[in-house]
Amino acid sequence: MKTDLSAVLNPEQAAAASTIEGPLLIIAGAGSGKTRMITYRIAHMLEEGIDERSILALTFTNKAASEMSDRIRALEGRPLKGLTATTFHSFGLGLLKRCIQHLGYHNDFTLYDTNDNEALIKNCIVACGYQIPDYNIRTLLSFFSDLKTGRAEMQDDSGAIAGIYREWLLTQKAYNVVDFDDLILLPIRIFEAKPWILEEVQERYRYIMVDEFQDTSLLQYRFVSMIASKHRNIAVVGDDDQSIYSWRGANYRNIIEFEKDFPERKEFRLERNYRSTGNILTAANALIVHNTERKDKKLWTEEKSGAAISIKRHRTSEAEAYWICRSIKDEIRDKRDLKYGDIGVLVRTNSLISELENVFAEAAIPVRISGGQSFFDRREIRDMLCYLKVLLNRHDDVSLLRIINTPRRGIGRTTIEKLRKYADEHVIPLSEAMEQMAADSSPLPQKTKENLRAFMSRLTAWRSAAASPDNLIRRIVTDTGYEAMLAEEFPDSPKSVGYRMRGIEILEGRLRRYLEMNSDASLKDYLNAVTLAGDEKEDDDAAVSLMTMHASKGLEFRMVYLAGIEDDVIPSSRALEEDSRNIDEERRLFYVAITRAREKLFINYSDTRISRDGTEKMTIPSRFLEEIPNELFHNEEKSPEEMKKDQIARFKALLARNKS
Repeated sequence: MKTDLSAVLNPEQAAAASTIEGPLLIIAGAGSGKTRMITYRIAHMLEEGIDERSILALTFTNKAASEMSDRIRALEGRPLKGLTATTFHSFGLGLLKRCIQHLGYHNDFTLYDTNDNEALIKNCIVACGYQIPDYNIRTLLSFFSDLKTGRAEMQDDSGAIAGIYREWLLTQKAYNVVDFDDLILLPIRIFEAKPWILEEVQERYRYIMVDEFQDTSLLQYRFVSMIASKHRNIAVVGDDDQSIYSWRGANYRNIIEFEKDFPERKEFRLERNYRSTGNILTAANALIVHNTERKDKKLWTEEKSGAAISIKRHRTSEAEAYWICRSIKDEIRDKRDLKYGDIGVLVRTNSLISELENVFAEAAIPVRISGGQSFFDRREIRDMLCYLKVLLNRHDDVSLLRIINTPRRGIGRTTIEKLRKYADEHVIPLSEAMEQMAADSSPLPQKTKENLRAFMSRLTAWRSAAASPDNLIRRIVTDTGYEAMLAEEFPDSPKSVGYRMRGIEILEGRLRRYLEMNSDASLKDYLNAVTLAGDEKEDDDAAVSLMTMHASKGLEFRMVYLAGIEDDVIPSSRALEEDSRNIDEERRLFYVAITRAREKLFINYSDTRISRDGTEKMTIPSRFLEEIPNELFHNEEKSPEEMKKDQIARFKALLARNKS
């Protein structure tokens, strides 16, 4: 029996879900039930007889893809193993695993994350004869990413940066590694070089859906539009008002490109909001209308106006943090059904998190930080993962360099430099150089050769065990004396050793569960999955979520506290210095923050804040507050405009006093 879409969706949702042929542009405002619409649309396609193997649904996080898959399978009541609901990067990874040999790579390539790439760039700097301290590695990697994906151009092909960039590209290829950019870029190159592969993919995936379309980069749009160009059954769902990731390549103008490339498209708008109260939506609408380059839309709700928006001025940022903690405790006490997990505290930048986190700790309020250190970035976890990568990819020099003397095994810096020089001269991987330099005829000292042979013997034994990896990590820890190394490093802190060893046990458990749940998966599949999902955090319903506004996208909370809503913070002075046109994206970011709230919104700012250099500076309320109607705010003595004027007057008085 087919589902009556009009009975489960509102008219706009039902119209979009029932249209399954041809290109569709679906503008879905915040909280408009787009995931529900997408779920029913795919279910409707299946009910209309479309083969599940022909459907490709793409989104941006593993969590979102998993939620989409679970909802569809629950609705259909069957496993749907042929349905592909995944992320752009996971989909690209799957294509590369099957086809990367057409670009001259081996199929046993390794996927590098940011930390791996930064280590590789350091090696390239040294290989080019330059000094690592002379470069900001994170900035260099960001620039190289822009160069690789076409978002930037090299101004001086003969300079040091150009040389390091060329060395980096060549070394990536020589090490048989790819990074996140390559997961989109290399499939495009395969499609261009081997049109028959593109045709195979086009025939397999005749129906495509893209969620969060405003977050796609130019490359991602090109990737998916190549696949969709033949059958033209592509539905993109997005909201240009929530495009906040330009710094990582997202381009909200892809909506305009889509309109040009698919002129026969049908367009639907989902404007009914199921999340927030009337006051919160009115504030959001009043704010975002100041952006001119946007699709005209206005969110509405059948919910009541709800509580007024609270706007609170504090003398210092510390006072702001203490007030937020007191307010949260009051709300928890007064509402028995309210949990800490129902509350989000959002800030513009990571730098504002630490003071809030410390005060939360003093107040004994459980808190979950988004944007903190990932489990997979912890030193001991990264060590173990590098051991596993070396076992599976003999070309992975970066991972080998990390673990070759961890724990210490008599292979020091001088030996490593000789190995690297030998590898460079003979154009071979470091692992092969190690084998040749360990030979009797090698000029290395006898003891060093013995140490190399012992290490290679260990690698061989572990490599043999990698086919059944259940206890492989435990064996590596035992054979290397890793726990003893930690004990030496933390002689006065057994808890530190225990904490790190417990992390390794958790890694073992995760590997075991992954292999149990994915019967056809290998250790290589797990390592790729870890690299793809390493930055995603698990939910914790018993803790307040403390995060940046960027990290909050896609989430919702019964109550939201916004901290540090001051000019220079939001909008960011740094963003505006780079380009004054960034004011539109800063406004979109504030819009996203406001629309995370379902019932109550608390906006906070302080008269003074500690700057990056440790000095105290005076602040003024964010200019965005003046774009929200005064009647929406909780009765304060003065409006945001008057508060701002008062603060500017105090600021001028302070300057005059300092001059006299």
